[in-house]
Amino acid sequence: MSISVEINDNTSSYDKLRELCKENVIYFSTDERNGSTAISNCFEQLFENIGTIKPLVYELRNICHLYDFDPSIPGNGYRSYVTVVDLFIAHCIKICNQMTINRNSFFFRKAFYTKEIESCNQVMSALVLCLENLCLLIGWSEPGMLFAGNDTAALELMMKIEPSKLCPFYGRCLAFQFNESLQPALKTIAIMMAAFSEVYYNENGMLARANTAWNCSKYMLNPELRARRIVNVIQYSSIEFYKAFLFLGETELLKSLPNLVSPVVAVNRLISIPSKPILYLKPDGQLFELQPPMCHTGPASLNVRLIAKTKREGMLAENLGSGILPEPCDNLIIHCHGGGFVSQSSSSHESYLRDWAVRLEIPILSVDYSLAPRAPYPRAREELLFAYVWAINNAAYLGSTAKRVIMAGDSAGGNLSACVALKCIEMGFRIPDSLFLAYFPCAIAWSPTPARFLSLIDPLIPLGFMTNCLKAYACPPDIYQDSLYEYKLKNIAKPKDGAKDNFIEEVESSEEALELIQDTKKDSQSTITPVEEVIMTAHEHRQSRRFSTMLTETAENISSAITTTFITLTGGTAEEYISDSEDALNEVVEETPLPIDLPKLPEDPFLSPYFASDDLFKELPPVHIVTVHMDPCLDDCVMFAKRLKKLGKKVKMDILKGLPHGFLNLAITCKEAHEGSVLCAQRIAELFKEIEESEVNFI
Repeated sequence: MSISVEINDNTSSYDKLRELCKENVIYFSTDERNGSTAISNCFEQLFENIGTIKPLVYELRNICHLYDFDPSIPGNGYRSYVTVVDLFIAHCIKICNQMTINRNSFFFRKAFYTKEIESCNQVMSALVLCLENLCLLIGWSEPGMLFAGNDTAALELMMKIEPSKLCPFYGRCLAFQFNESLQPALKTIAIMMAAFSEVYYNENGMLARANTAWNCSKYMLNPELRARRIVNVIQYSSIEFYKAFLFLGETELLKSLPNLVSPVVAVNRLISIPSKPILYLKPDGQLFELQPPMCHTGPASLNVRLIAKTKREGMLAENLGSGILPEPCDNLIIHCHGGGFVSQSSSSHESYLRDWAVRLEIPILSVDYSLAPRAPYPRAREELLFAYVWAINNAAYLGSTAKRVIMAGDSAGGNLSACVALKCIEMGFRIPDSLFLAYFPCAIAWSPTPARFLSLIDPLIPLGFMTNCLKAYACPPDIYQDSLYEYKLKNIAKPKDGAKDNFIEEVESSEEALELIQDTKKDSQSTITPVEEVIMTAHEHRQSRRFSTMLTETAENISSAITTTFITLTGGTAEEYISDSEDALNEVVEETPLPIDLPKLPEDPFLSPYFASDDLFKELPPVHIVTVHMDPCLDDCVMFAKRLKKLGKKVKMDILKGLPHGFLNLAITCKEAHEGSVLCAQRIAELFKEIEESEVNFI
């Protein structure tokens, strides 16, 4: 059963909000207290913005059905933006109702609500601009096509939106388009990004970095300051900053979370595949020698992680005991993690992989491919193909017969999985029996789609991050270059004089800070066992609550402690520091035009599977796609599925509501994300069942 969002005509909500605005204008225009005029003006502007956006929403609502994969599974970028506006109208109604209830109270916080309505106005104005551009995009695309025909003009539409107009999406209205249970986690990530950027770009030594880390609570106290900082980071930072930030998820503390909240597995082991040629017997009987990946970084061993609920016969392991082990499983999942081609690992995806391994009772092999920009295309794809062939040849070591093999990947990993399947078709190798792809980009290109416009307001994969990732992976090293304007992010916030001294080793550059994070990751990662000495050991883990709601409570306590400690260290107040930082940040918020002439990306089917020929597409195995309505890659998934359907291939699709891109990584922090992960496991089980049924029918 597919999960989707129905787009209904919610004009009554728009009319209700306009009535609330009119009623508040009348109330505050007759109120003689200070600040009443300002809040009345805010409501007048909001009233006008509603009148402007309503016909734009009506236009998109009338055509969005033309771009769906299937009438029973409605979903595309146009629908998503209609949903975004509908959700924001509901958000505004909620705030207006709160004001109406509290405005006569002696404790009514007029200044607070004025900022809330100002923020709503700014978001509404930005949404008007986005919808106007989407209406233009309709005319530049062929009927039913979500990729724009005029790539350059469409890209200019997206990239010429002033960054300052996007600030409100990262302030008070952050993550309004997602489930309420997810919003605290997304807000925490945004605060961490803003605070980490100060640590990363501070060049005054580790003491200054420590002070910056302590006073990061200002981003919790001042949403506007946080928004401006994040928008500047999105606009100017290089891919190395994003890599460093995402590597925080590889720290020992966060890596230990799966031990607390994920199911217990008997096998969780890193294996090192040597960089040696593999003799592979192709389905046609020919013996093929597959060379190890060599491009860009030369020969190197390849790490893979085996996760299994139980030890099985044939697995190389110690402490097998005297009992009889289960026979090898006929099924095998080869997994490729996401991370924008530039970050993350099998370890950072371990939380949901453990759950899948327990639910499905199938061994999972997750590949730690090399990351861009150090190892751009085609290194990662070559490594995944190498790991796939090695797994087929050595399935017994993995506790499987590899009779049925599914390749599964999310985000960048989904792209790589599809590309490897196409490469297997071209080379005459055994094709995976099915593909499971989650929220993946099928076209590594600058072609804007309606869904990619969501990256303008997405807190997890904003436009700057997406373009940097594509450049880092798809461009050769001599063409790829870091941000030209990264210097603007340095020295924004300086520690106040008089901070207590500490003997802390200084790190003199942001590059060294990244190296420290990466070194820590290397030192703390699991022991890697060469394939010749594979030893599987059982881990005893303590089972805890399914969803770690205590993390949010702990974050709030830490925030309070940070503020108190900061005041003690500096002898000042948080408000003084916020004021100083805000003034400094305002000086840096200069509109530096970003270059539109991005490097040309090749239409290589093994880089962008959507560009593969019909002959290759017709040979693809059954595919199941899971994506979300608020995903900038939604239209990629829809177009990939539509093309498979047009060619008569087996393809199914789920479009989930209220979840962000990358929701699998949030499965241990949010009930809805966990339910989405469970659905993914169910879809994989269904794929295996269909493979078994086809075998019976073939016999």
